[in-house]
Amino acid sequence: MKVILLTDVPNLGRVGEITEVAPGFARNHLIPKQLARPATPGVLRDQRTQHAIASHRAQQEMVKAQEMASKLQGASVIIPARVGSEGRIHGRITNQQVAEALNEQIGIEIDRHRITIHDPIRSLGIYTLPVRVVAGLEASITVEVMDLDELAAEAEALAREQLKQQQAAASE
Repeated sequence: MKVILLTDVPNLGRVGEITEVAPGFARNHLIPKQLARPATPGVLRDQRTQHAIASHRAQQEMVKAQEMASKLQGASVIIPARVGSEGRIHGRITNQQVAEALNEQIGIEIDRHRITIHDPIRSLGIYTLPVRVVAGLEASITVEVMDLDELAAEAEALAREQLKQQQAAASE
């Protein structure tokens, strides 16, 4: 009797495989425990349709994942951190902070579990982090950890310069 396996069955096959088994084994063991179902023409037709739909969906998801990977590849974010007297940051930079910075600065929303920080980030500097978009597809992002006070001073200087430019343009 031919059956379609619904789960992986040791010494028999993997999910979705069509396998020839003894009728008693199918009726008394595989089918009652919902490990398999009979391979009737209707079930085979349904399986082909579901397989086609699933492969089409997987293809679309891969295209979306590649688009996201191309957006992420080489992306750079700045994370402000409070710095102690010795130049080390208070605490450490987490993957949650990196995910939030990606969302705020670039507009890409990504789950924090997809961002891997191999060594804890505990000092100022530039770091390259891998981001797993989907299984087998990764992108690298650059994270710059800056002193919060220094970043505020830069923003203030930039605001003053823009104000001067606006005043100069208004006086002309």
